[in-house]
Amino acid sequence: MCRKIGLAAVLVVAGLAALSWAGLGSYTSTAWNNIRSKAKKQVPLEFEIERLRNQVSQLVPDMKKNFSVIAEETVAVENLRQDIDTAQAALATRETELRAAAKALESGAQRVVYKGHDYTAARAAEKLNRDFASFKRAKGELESKRKLLDAKEVSLDAAKKALDNLRTQKAELEVQVAQLEAELKTLRLTQTKGKLHLDDSKLSQAKATLSEIRNRLNVEQKVAEIEDQFESDGDVSAPKATKSAKDVGKDISAGLDADKDEKVAGK
Repeated sequence: MCRKIGLAAVLVVAGLAALSWAGLGSYTSTAWNNIRSKAKKQVPLEFEIERLRNQVSQLVPDMKKNFSVIAEETVAVENLRQDIDTAQAALATRETELRAAAKALESGAQRVVYKGHDYTAARAAEKLNRDFASFKRAKGELESKRKLLDAKEVSLDAAKKALDNLRTQKAELEVQVAQLEAELKTLRLTQTKGKLHLDDSKLSQAKATLSEIRNRLNVEQKVAEIEDQFESDGDVSAPKATKSAKDVGKDISAGLDADKDEKVAGK
């Protein structure tokens, strides 16, 4: 049987290939689609529902992968936020030092104390110029980090919403699968009832036969009861001869005389 099926499949594939080589590609695709459609309709609904349930269950590994991605991105956002806070504090300190030294130079001071060191005005001006350029670069980098943080937070929020949406849709799919299964069970029960209804005539015949047998049994039981009743009343086939009135009188007189003789003898 398996060899026949395999041979048929080979012939079908060969036929489709021949059509394709002959330049009849549209015929090939149409025939293949018809075969797929017919084959799919032959699959039981129970199997299809089980296949759908398996597909829904495959969402769990994807959700777990998203857990890891979101966790890693959350840590990255927290680290970047901490880095920004640290850089902001360092820039605030540098700004304070630059402002103090710049005011000293503005006042015309010949000596300027900067970052705990005493410099001549010329030396302080030179150092402040380099540090101020470095300060502006650091400030630009800080601004870039803030923009990056904003983008990461938006992306992280979107990922969390997508995960919540996936979890919600998974729960909804599970409910729909359960509903489909319940509807299919109801359908199968209805189909079973329909099949039983087709056999109703045979069931009626069986009931009629049972009634006939029971009726015959009751009749035979009644016949047996009547026969037993008549037999207990005596043999009705040979009735006894009836005595004449004269004979009855003689029998009674003889009986009375016998009783009288017995009484005399007894005295």
